[in-house]
Amino acid sequence: MKTMRNLLKTVTYLFILTLTFSCSNDDENLLPADDRSFTTDATTDFFINRDGSVNLTVRGTFTDSGIAGETKRRGFVYGTTKSPEVNAGNTEPLLGNNPMYTTFRNLEAGQVFFIRGFFEMSDGTFFYGNEIEASTDVNAENSRSISMTIKPQLYFKNSEGITPELEVTAIEKESPVDIGFEYSVNQNFSNSSITLDKDMAGNIFITTYSEFIEGLIPGTVYYFRPYAKYADETVTNGGTSTASFTTNQ
Repeated sequence: MKTMRNLLKTVTYLFILTLTFSCSNDDENLLPADDRSFTTDATTDFFINRDGSVNLTVRGTFTDSGIAGETKRRGFVYGTTKSPEVNAGNTEPLLGNNPMYTTFRNLEAGQVFFIRGFFEMSDGTFFYGNEIEASTDVNAENSRSISMTIKPQLYFKNSEGITPELEVTAIEKESPVDIGFEYSVNQNFSNSSITLDKDMAGNIFITTYSEFIEGLIPGTVYYFRPYAKYADETVTNGGTSTASFTTNQ
């Protein structure tokens, strides 16, 4: 009889343990899973700066419901070796909506960079997404473009000089190294001269440029068109915009 009671106690104890572990496992299964993800697109875009350095634009998407904890910041991190980690000066914040983008600026040309997205958590830990490789060994010869126009009104003129205004309306892939005006007394621009914007510093942007062109003949019609030159010495007029102005008597 005593043996039977002991057996019943043992069976009861095992049954309770089974229920306990079963409930514990069920509770664990009910805990929400870490849903953080950060996918960086393998395709990047580039822009070659006037000084030869390269800007890389990266895009991606992320998921983070906050289950894993509070996120202090999100961004992209880059480096010249695999699995770059966040440190001073190698990150850029996210821009735009999800999907979003960022641009790493003034990177050395001819290099391979490793890039991935990250979350920085409030506890000081980091979550990293997939890694991509992006090269700054790029050539924009067949993809660059610039659109320029000569404004119809002069900024200034007198009997010996003219200050025309040149407007850049679009630019893609590469900044020219020089911008200015080609001008001539001949409508076909034979025997033309070039005057550059002497105040150029940094990239050429979508904006207006001007320069006082002096030493002209009073009371004379001059024809103008835009002028831009790239680092490889290629010259463009950025379209067919031309204008004519007459100096004062």
